[in-house]
Amino acid sequence: MKKVGYFFFCFLPVLASIGLQFAATFPILGITAMQYAFSNLLSGQKMPYSEFAMYLTSVSVSQTFLMTVSILYASFGILVFGFWYYRQFHGSLHFPMQKFTKPGLILGLILLIPALQVISSVLTTFSAAIFPGAMDFYESLMESTGFTNSPSILLILYAVFLGPVAEELTFRGVTLSSAKKALPFWAANLFQALLFGIFHMNLIQGIYAFFIGLCLGFVCEKCGSIWLSVFLHILFNAWGTFAPAELYSIPLFILFILLGILGMYLFHKNTSVRSIKNFTDISDI
Repeated sequence: MKKVGYFFFCFLPVLASIGLQFAATFPILGITAMQYAFSNLLSGQKMPYSEFAMYLTSVSVSQTFLMTVSILYASFGILVFGFWYYRQFHGSLHFPMQKFTKPGLILGLILLIPALQVISSVLTTFSAAIFPGAMDFYESLMESTGFTNSPSILLILYAVFLGPVAEELTFRGVTLSSAKKALPFWAANLFQALLFGIFHMNLIQGIYAFFIGLCLGFVCEKCGSIWLSVFLHILFNAWGTFAPAELYSIPLFILFILLGILGMYLFHKNTSVRSIKNFTDISDI
């Protein structure tokens, strides 16, 4: 009976995350509305309802507004899910310095990034061919958040730093820990990755997010620390944020896959049973 309860409990973190996103929207929108009303009041101008509604609509889809809401959501998410992960699942939030000073492991994770980006690009290409309408929506979303232009400070703060930490605590922390109490790891990992894909709420991004979620869950489990999956997530998002389009060519794709194979070898070598015994802390998850 407990296993059934933990299975259904897995849905709660993603629902809570969506709720946090909506909750973060209202205070930012309220402050924006008050600023607009106050400026009109000081200037003595009348404020027609239709003009006010149009102004709020235009602001709510602007890059600055979306990123500010995302930063607020991620900040609260880190606090809520960090506490949740620590209290209910006894997850360690201490930074495992001894693992980050293991050169082979860190190099292996770094070398995995280009290959993961290549596979994500292939998944996106195939998804776009099958679901062209979904691709149009995805491209519009990327443009509205600023990924198609030079990244803003707000975008970098959210996409590269705060977002990965919040998402890892939510999915590889609370969700995976709950799922593992009801399912074997392989099934729990599939389940949390599926929820991670659904969480992105668009088909194209959801498909490659499912794949990345599988990899992050495996890294978290294999390394025995959520901070290693946070590290991989940050690197993946940083590549997607800063990498120029010139890197996406067939010869480089082949090189990236080869680097990924080397990265997998180093990762496996440094997370073998013998290697793990050398870690002083293997109970982070």
